[in-house]
Amino acid sequence: MFAVVGLSSAQASDDVFGHAEPSEEALRCLSEDLPVAVKVDYYYPVTLCGAFSRSTFYLSVGRSGAEISGRGNDFDDPFKLSPRKLSRAEGEDLLGRLTSAMLRGESQMSCHKGSVPYYKTVVEWACGAVETKRGIVEFTAPMCSSHEGLGTDELGTYARAIGIRDIVVKALRQAHR
Repeated sequence: MFAVVGLSSAQASDDVFGHAEPSEEALRCLSEDLPVAVKVDYYYPVTLCGAFSRSTFYLSVGRSGAEISGRGNDFDDPFKLSPRKLSRAEGEDLLGRLTSAMLRGESQMSCHKGSVPYYKTVVEWACGAVETKRGIVEFTAPMCSSHEGLGTDELGTYARAIGIRDIVVKALRQAHR
């Protein structure tokens, strides 16, 4: 599926959204133009000097169903998920949650990225069978507070890099069981 829709930043063309703020317009194809392929790379800082652990999540949604796969390099519980089938409704629900997480407004954290290690999440997508639309967006968040889940910390601030990561980690772990 990813090869079919050309999901590769190396092959990005002029219609790629870029590493800017996502908009509803840029993400509309995720809910309107099947097939859809999404790749999420999330990076977790492992040292204060800039070394990261990278995990990857794949989701494809077509007319007949969806598929999820990926690998988590979490130090406490690393895992690899071979492709698992989902219903089209489950795939569309997951796409909806990812889209909402990318569009949700962020709150200012009490620390700044330059002073502490940070999380990084990169989302790439391709959609449409006839005219493929592609996009890529990158989010970062300082690793300065305790996040309760889905990107929200104890003070109610929200970080998209962490919110998106939480969604895909939960999806991978549920499918891995």
